[in-house]
Amino acid sequence: MSDSGAGSARGPGSIGNSAIVEARDTFSTLEELSRLLNTGLDKESLALCVRLCEQGAHPEALATIIRELRRESQAIKAAAASSGSSSQRNTSNKENHHY
Repeated sequence: MSDSGAGSARGPGSIGNSAIVEARDTFSTLEELSRLLNTGLDKESLALCVRLCEQGAHPEALATIIRELRRESQAIKAAAASSGSSSQRNTSNKENHHY
């Protein structure tokens, strides 16, 4: 029979609790590094990246994907803004043109 730790001097769950505290401390450090490096990742995005890396995703490939997604997102926003202002100009021109 294996010992589950229930009879240890620390008591049940203390190993699990210390692992949780250690994981939180590690994540806090990662958040601080992310902020210092101006990654722009929020807490959820950073946690997702950490999970992906833990599952075997290559960190550099993940960083490349994030940069590409940001670039694409900016391009889409710029295109939407320019088409929005373009359609506003067309509407204004139609309103100002009298037939």
